Amino acid sequence: MEVLNKGCCKTKTNTTKKIAAANGSMSFVSTLLLILIPKCPLCLTAYMSAIVLFFDVKYETLVPILHNTKPVMGMLIILMILLNRKDKRTVISLGIAGTGLCLIVLKTYYTIILVPDWMVYTAFIFAIWYNGNFQYFVRFLKSKRKLRVSRYH
Repeated sequence: MEVLNKGCCKTKTNTTKKIAAANGSMSFVSTLLLILIPKCPLCLTAYMSAIVLFFDVKYETLVPILHNTKPVMGMLIILMILLNRKDKRTVISLGIAGTGLCLIVLKTYYTIILVPDWMVYTAFIFAIWYNGNFQYFVRFLKSKRKLRVSRYH
């Protein structure tokens, strides 16, 4: 019986490492996901409340008590931002979320529509993101830009 040296794991001495994915787009995507995904339970609760706002079901005819759901979700988002207070970011986030809550209250109880609903809901999501992870995202983008500039010089 003859043993062939065909490159099994025991006879192979020169192995190539695959690190291209760690240096390329996968590193960018994984870092971006770590920045965007909420890390604390308060942020997660606020995000889930804001996502519920996007479900624009005409529920008033089904169950009249659910008419108050969107303002309650807006108040829950503001409460979560208050409980997760940071520095001046919280004040700016509360201003954005408070404006969104005022617009939801005007639409819900007084049928005054100043801006489309999706803009109000997006404002809530941005307020949560601004209070939580927005500065990390900006720093990440600035570091990538500095890295590109340093490569060319």
